[in-house]
Amino acid sequence: MRFVLMLAAMAALLMVFSTARAVEDPPDPHFQLVEVEQMTPYLESFNSITAGTATQSAIRRQGNTGGVVFSSQAFALFDNQNGDGSRATFPLEVEDADSYGVSAQLVRGPAYGIVQVSIDGRPMGAPFDAYAPALEKVSVPLGTRALAEGKHMLTFTVAGKNEAATSYLAGIDLLTLDSTAAEQPEPTAEPTTEVGGSVPATLALTLGPPATFGAFQPGVAREYVASTTANVVSSAGIAKLSAALSVSEPGHLRNGTYTLPQPLQVSIDPAVWNGPVSNARSTLTFRQAIGADDALRTGAYTKTLTFTLSTTNP
Repeated sequence: MRFVLMLAAMAALLMVFSTARAVEDPPDPHFQLVEVEQMTPYLESFNSITAGTATQSAIRRQGNTGGVVFSSQAFALFDNQNGDGSRATFPLEVEDADSYGVSAQLVRGPAYGIVQVSIDGRPMGAPFDAYAPALEKVSVPLGTRALAEGKHMLTFTVAGKNEAATSYLAGIDLLTLDSTAAEQPEPTAEPTTEVGGSVPATLALTLGPPATFGAFQPGVAREYVASTTANVVSSAGIAKLSAALSVSEPGHLRNGTYTLPQPLQVSIDPAVWNGPVSNARSTLTFRQAIGADDALRTGAYTKTLTFTLSTTNP
């Protein structure tokens, strides 16, 4: 019985250790070499016309040449004779989904142009000047790209050429996908701090210039209209009546001991605000009706009114 228990304990310990290692171990790296000249059929070869003369762009497999030995003894040559955006597209089959550091063995030579490499229509790296006095192959890092498993497209676009180049060729020997070469985001520290300010309880009201009806004309029935403005500042919170503007009882205009028979009318628009406002404008309108039989005494008829800005939610 003791032996069986010991075996069970060892098995449990081994399982725990195995699980811990599985969590701690980094993911398996993925590496893939792509012989581009073997990725057939070629998907696209763009033909163009330059200066009225047809110039052919074609893709073909080019063997070792100029004393340069290529992997698999050949490379993919984009035999292009113009620089107006001609492009060649190859199928690219990715074996494992991962984030890859992408690099390419590109061909340089006296007749090679400036090439932009793209995967799935997205540029990889900067345009590459493939001119060189003699034929050679160079390894060019193209950056990091996350690639799903399955079919993708590798495209060469010839954008121009070096002044010393004699034509617009492009060539690739090998494409390398290496997950261990993918750029990793640098860890960053993100401490936080608070910044702010406070708003004191504020209700402010400023009235515009005094309203005047002008001259009243005796013996003529008429309604006189005058207006001014009010400027409202309120820090009151959201409520049904955060801030309200009201006026004292208008009453009647007076000229010494004489009073106009009909009362003064006052309207406020708007008169209510349901949240904080700054420099909100309100129009104050005054109306005074005078009848044809109303006696008018020489002099000024006036009335002092008091406007109040108040809140239910300071």
